[in-house]
Amino acid sequence: MKFNIFDLLLPRETKFFTLFDSQVDALIKGGEAFRKLVADIEGLQEFEIKTRVSEIKEIETRGDVIEHEIIDALHQSFITPFDREDIHLMAVNIDRSLDIINSTAHKIEMYGIRKVPVNIVNFADIIMDMCLELQKLMTQFKNKGAVEDIIKKIHELENKADFLFRISLADLFNNGTDAVEIIKFKQIYEHLEDLTDCIDFIGKTVRGITVKQG
Repeated sequence: MKFNIFDLLLPRETKFFTLFDSQVDALIKGGEAFRKLVADIEGLQEFEIKTRVSEIKEIETRGDVIEHEIIDALHQSFITPFDREDIHLMAVNIDRSLDIINSTAHKIEMYGIRKVPVNIVNFADIIMDMCLELQKLMTQFKNKGAVEDIIKKIHELENKADFLFRISLADLFNNGTDAVEIIKFKQIYEHLEDLTDCIDFIGKTVRGITVKQG
């Protein structure tokens, strides 16, 4: 095989996509663990809640490592498969999504929440659906396949989460009797709504990349 100096300079495009796949895989694991936490929380012992929250933290830490690997790869790569700014934006927002999951889980433990409204479980279901669609999106993006329908689906799920957020806050303020509990759950809902916005933004970022690439 003929040696080509550019083989040393041109990165394999799969390097970044493989790292993004790993990031999204961590996000899915975090989403699954969070969904199980809120769905099962009423039947869990104190130590079981702490264990599950710790597991989410471990997943989030793995996600941080992958994000750092992407940033390091950016510094080391002469040419990237698409704009450096977009690679950085995607890496940061996938990591931020996992950070929000971790932060929300810790707040549930810290606030001593041992029973959650059903809409928090419903939120966790929507988040899982969005994460799984994001995984499909990354596969299509990597393979230069059609992405628009998946991006549209992610946005539809985000709209569904927006509606759920509004009715959940309305129910909280109209039917809640304990001011402290209202404040606690308002923060939880806000975190979850921010998370869905973040995942939707990743989809829009991919759409922007495909537009620039023609």
